[in-house]
Amino acid sequence: MTDIKQQRKFPKHPRRIQLNPAHKIALGFLAVILIGALILCMPICARSGKWMNYLDAVFTATSAVSTTGLVVVGDTASYFNMFGQVILLILIQFGGVGFMCITTLFMLLLRRKITISDRMVMKAEFNQTENRGMVRLGRNIMLVTLGIEAVGFLLLLYPFVSRNGAIGVWQAAFTSVSAFCNAGFDVMGVTQGAGSSLMGFASNVMVNLSVSFLIILGGFGFTVLMDIGKNKGNFRKLSYHTKIVLITSFVLIISGWAFFLGVEYGGKAMTGMTAGDKVLASLFQSISPRSTGFATVEQSDLTSASKFMTMLLMFVGASPGSTGGGIRTTTLTILVLVTIAGIRGNDEVTMLKRKIHPRNSRKAVGVFVSSLLVVIAAAFVLLISERGHADADTLTFENVLFEVISAYTTAGLSCGISGTLSVLGKIIMTLLMFFGRVGMVTIGLMFLHKKGVDDRITYPEVDIMIG
Repeated sequence: MTDIKQQRKFPKHPRRIQLNPAHKIALGFLAVILIGALILCMPICARSGKWMNYLDAVFTATSAVSTTGLVVVGDTASYFNMFGQVILLILIQFGGVGFMCITTLFMLLLRRKITISDRMVMKAEFNQTENRGMVRLGRNIMLVTLGIEAVGFLLLLYPFVSRNGAIGVWQAAFTSVSAFCNAGFDVMGVTQGAGSSLMGFASNVMVNLSVSFLIILGGFGFTVLMDIGKNKGNFRKLSYHTKIVLITSFVLIISGWAFFLGVEYGGKAMTGMTAGDKVLASLFQSISPRSTGFATVEQSDLTSASKFMTMLLMFVGASPGSTGGGIRTTTLTILVLVTIAGIRGNDEVTMLKRKIHPRNSRKAVGVFVSSLLVVIAAAFVLLISERGHADADTLTFENVLFEVISAYTTAGLSCGISGTLSVLGKIIMTLLMFFGRVGMVTIGLMFLHKKGVDDRITYPEVDIMIG
């Protein structure tokens, strides 16, 4: 008895911290960001040969890994030398295909075993429903990514080289990766002017259509791309998810195109353009906000109506499992269907002769509401914290909301506020980009993954007056 009592006096071994896939995804992206920032702040990355402020480096690295494109250093090509631009491109590629996908590739090359835990993280990162085939999926994602980026590089090579000379080869490669990964970073500043993005190519059909092609494919999501390839584009054979993504994306692009053409045709943003150029610019303005951030017209010159439409397109963003952000196209579709079903008094949500699972409806509402609350809270903080740090004409509610939505949805379009942010403003925007890339579902699972007692109890139903 004495021995037993003495043994009880010894302290128990501390429990090991259990990390679920959501924790691992967030920590993985955070690790890549911090390492990338440490490299970017070094003199070897800057044309000036000086150290970069670490907070600015963290902002830039987060913008690259989250595939956003917002910058606080004025112009990417003017500030970073070739080495710095290569580091940025690596961070963009990491963020575009997911750190776990690249980690898995390295593990395969080193002949390391892919554990069940690794497969579960990949499943969560790419919104898959089962653990099987994760290694094959990762390999296919890399092949698809490199293949599409190679095609984009070839399409952009001639117009960039013919305009900018030998440096156009690097610009074509950088732009192709940045466009497919929906990053929006550009290296045109040295040849086209600081902060010019693709405005120097606003009338170039090849550049506009090639970049649009890369943005759309990157925004579809890898699951959709592989489904289209597997079924050779036969719409009837495509999965239900793929059909929703294609239909929603098509409607958003066409409606946005018609809106911008009608509203901006005689506006300041398209002054001096021919009718054909305006049609092209309107199409690009409809596609780019969906989480990319390239621009062929000055965003601050858009009318208030066009800025609001751009915000809506940015808020929707790309599709699940893609390189882009936003609440996603499928979320928008389900929200519309839930709204219609609610107004009609239907208990079931249906589309294309299929019933949407209630779990999907609840998840869509959760993503929408949580995203809206984050955007509202961040806009409030910036409106208060940035007084005195930006010009009064620039720091309007409209521009602040535009910048906040752009950061959270990893779109990267800007009305010129990012470069004037205070320390608190940079921290808020950095957190927005991080949350937007990791996703509110993943962020939520980090803190709400454990089920309590109430989750295992079924309570009586009640009716509440709505509307």
